[in-house]
Amino acid sequence: MAREGTLIGERYRLLGPAGQGTAASVWRARDERLDRLVALRPLFDEPAIPSPRTPVCDVVDEDSTTYLVLEYPASRTLAELLDEHGVLPPEHVAQLGARLAAVLAAAHDDGVLHPAVDPGRVLIAPDGHAELATSASSHAPGGEAYLAPEVADGGFPDFPAEVFSLGATLYAALAGRPPAGSAFATGGSTGSPVVEAVLRLLHPDPAARPTMAAAEHLLRSVAPRRPVAQPEGGAERVPAGDYRCV
Repeated sequence: MAREGTLIGERYRLLGPAGQGTAASVWRARDERLDRLVALRPLFDEPAIPSPRTPVCDVVDEDSTTYLVLEYPASRTLAELLDEHGVLPPEHVAQLGARLAAVLAAAHDDGVLHPAVDPGRVLIAPDGHAELATSASSHAPGGEAYLAPEVADGGFPDFPAEVFSLGATLYAALAGRPPAGSAFATGGSTGSPVVEAVLRLLHPDPAARPTMAAAEHLLRSVAPRRPVAQPEGGAERVPAGDYRCV
């Protein structure tokens, strides 16, 4: 039985079910050869034919099961959404931040740092799922503004620096621009629990920032319990273009 983390066909790493409300047999997967998301659906004895509008880019066999490798609904970067909408609602930013913090916290548990965290590397799917790309998918203006102060000053990036970068990314989603100057103030109250949570990630003292796991808990504590609708015209589907698996 396939499980999260399983490598199918020596190429497709299962990441989890392909969105809420989707049949449990359909998986999100990472094509480790082309570094992009795909969907995997087992081809059972009974018909399991995808929609004619869903391109099939590969067919693989694993443990006596044949899988159809399908195009995954197109994701958009946070940078693209901010270019279009300016800012995102605080409740949406809290949910987004909690999802990203969970991914990064798991990596920190394994001693792994992400190459960089900024709006150009945050991918948001139509179902609201968010993940981090290892390479920039879109240019984030003023990329240095997403670096922790100690890294911008020539220091070596570490786990607290990544907490800052996540906070800077979320701050940009709230304010429409990366943090600078006054964003680092820790005194007073902004009146917004989400903003207060994000500012804690942006503390100039690395030792005063929460761990990534604590950041996830903090952001979940200020996020609404029910899913928040995507911004109108947000992570919409776009034409697939050339999606051949090579």
